[in-house]
Amino acid sequence: MATEADNVFGVGFALSGAISAGAYTAGVLDYFFQALNAWEVERANGGNIPRHRVAVQVVTGASAGAITGALGAVALARGILPQRLTDADKRHVAMIPRGSSQDFCCILPSLYDTWVTLPRMVDPNGGVDFLSAEDLKGKDAHVVSVLNAALLDDIKTKALMPYASQQVPVGGPPYPYISKDLHVYMTVSNLRGIPFTVSFGNSTYGMQTHGDRVHYMIKGLGTAASAENFWLANDSSRTLSVGSLPHPGEQLPDEWDRYGNCALASSAFPVGLAPRELSAPLEEFLRRSYPADHGGATIEPCFPAAWSTGLGPSGFVFLNVDGGVVNNNPFDYAQYAMMGDYEAAATSGDAVDRAVIMVSPFPEPPAFLPDGQPTAEVVAVIQALYPTLIDQARFKPGELVPAMCSSDYSRFLIAPERNISGVDQRYKIACGLLGGFGGFLEEKFRAHDFQLGRRNCQEFLRSIFGLPANNKLVAALAGQAAFQLAVDPEKYAIIPRLGDALPEVAMPAWPRMSKADLDFMMKRIKRRLGKLAPRFVRAQTTSGFFRTLGRLGLWLGQTRVLDYIRLVILADLVRRDQIEDWELPALLEKRGDDVRLVLAELANPAFSFRTSDGISKATHLERKFVTVTLRNLKNAPGKPFLVWEGTVMGRQIFTLNSRKPNWFRSLPIISQAANWVETPTID
Repeated sequence: MATEADNVFGVGFALSGAISAGAYTAGVLDYFFQALNAWEVERANGGNIPRHRVAVQVVTGASAGAITGALGAVALARGILPQRLTDADKRHVAMIPRGSSQDFCCILPSLYDTWVTLPRMVDPNGGVDFLSAEDLKGKDAHVVSVLNAALLDDIKTKALMPYASQQVPVGGPPYPYISKDLHVYMTVSNLRGIPFTVSFGNSTYGMQTHGDRVHYMIKGLGTAASAENFWLANDSSRTLSVGSLPHPGEQLPDEWDRYGNCALASSAFPVGLAPRELSAPLEEFLRRSYPADHGGATIEPCFPAAWSTGLGPSGFVFLNVDGGVVNNNPFDYAQYAMMGDYEAAATSGDAVDRAVIMVSPFPEPPAFLPDGQPTAEVVAVIQALYPTLIDQARFKPGELVPAMCSSDYSRFLIAPERNISGVDQRYKIACGLLGGFGGFLEEKFRAHDFQLGRRNCQEFLRSIFGLPANNKLVAALAGQAAFQLAVDPEKYAIIPRLGDALPEVAMPAWPRMSKADLDFMMKRIKRRLGKLAPRFVRAQTTSGFFRTLGRLGLWLGQTRVLDYIRLVILADLVRRDQIEDWELPALLEKRGDDVRLVLAELANPAFSFRTSDGISKATHLERKFVTVTLRNLKNAPGKPFLVWEGTVMGRQIFTLNSRKPNWFRSLPIISQAANWVETPTID
């Protein structure tokens, strides 16, 4: 007869890269642990509840997913501290209640602060933010990133130190739903690389990999069974105990500081955020398991012998950028850590006893470029290169094909869903603008996504995460309607929703940024740019003449750069309906998302003027709809979306009224001279 210890369903999380949309992933984990904790509370009270257990055994993450997974474990170590939505919270995230809904803001407040309160482009109180200049202090300060990455160090330290609250936790470690050895993987892009020499018959082939990772084993957080398999046992790791986390008044231990730095290295978005230096003994690289089926063969790095014998105390030191560049979805590490040999693992509904849950905050498909883009010139190719790398890193047929198999119960996905009155919304998450950086513009965006993550996780447990009654884990629940999945009564919930996790998590209202906040942010961007520019020029040359010339050029072009930045931000805010005062009249709201696509193209700074054909081509909308929309938008006096129509070089052109040529620029001779200096760009 099976004991309760045998009756455990193992869970591994694979947390995808997300930039600011890590707020969504954090919300998913926050509710997931709320549900597990509520289940334990009800278990202690007795009653007719499921007696099996769920154990979180592995957490893997890339970029924002690495921060969420690594610092989420620390937040759990500090204890469960439920926070109710206060009036101050509601200013940042309006909720749309339906019936009886819970009023929790979060249960892991340090994780909430890490993703909602602290990572701000502008701190209204004048503290450290992404646009302040702590990283540029000193005459010889180097420019390491466009944004002030010192903010991330501040966030890391606050997350690792005791939470500033007098509230007594309602639960704390060790948790019965966390494994005794919690394996945490964080992917990084190792710019130095790891060299290999591979034999092919009588020849050898030298190669190098830059897809790296850090593996930690966290002890003391839980008491549940740990993942065990040959692959995991042969993988090198670093061990940390939650008992060594600092208490109030103590300094942050070096080993936990290194742990936090690994998470920052995984999220060091190139150019935008500073790269991070890590170090590790060579033994960690020489004793590794790689996520690939290689039978009895083994692969090992081949570091230069003379170099490796002369290493200092830090071992192998290497610079890193965002782990998402190479491995944006570390599902492979989660799968092998949980299952070892996937081919031999039980995945059918009647036998499965473990699964990987992937959390991916970007369900919206990447933009499919129109004909002729990118153009065959250097800047356009460089701009297209990074999205290309990310898209390719996400496309893994070896993971996608098994995920499409309906009989495979070993992998699940939580991705943003936003349905209002039965209508699926085009844009699900508020942090999705500007390629994922846009969530840092406004706290309301991050607060929305955190709550949406909580709501979507609740729905996942209610409708998706279940097993058929012939699986021994849920066999005792057969016929009990309270534990059936909402959309499939033949399956039973792996994690029941009980106690304070049962009431509905309300849908957060769609947030918008004010024009005043956008204008203030642009002033801060101007100030940051003014500090960056001279340091950037000084780093490029030692010639006083060329430094002066470079500073003059940047000064002359500053207004144009700022205008470009503002229009890029505005275009995406308009496209996604995230700017106040741009609400459309009822006449246009029937196809409001498409109308906003047209408006966003009119704000696009890459063009001075647009044509209806050009807009149709860029948006993949029918030309007739674009033409009618432009006509309607010409009749919106006093609105920021008022459209101006004119003629340039015999062509009918359009732009926003706020971007139209001024009267002086429109004078015939002045217009000809201005066009000679700079020809207007028309699509």
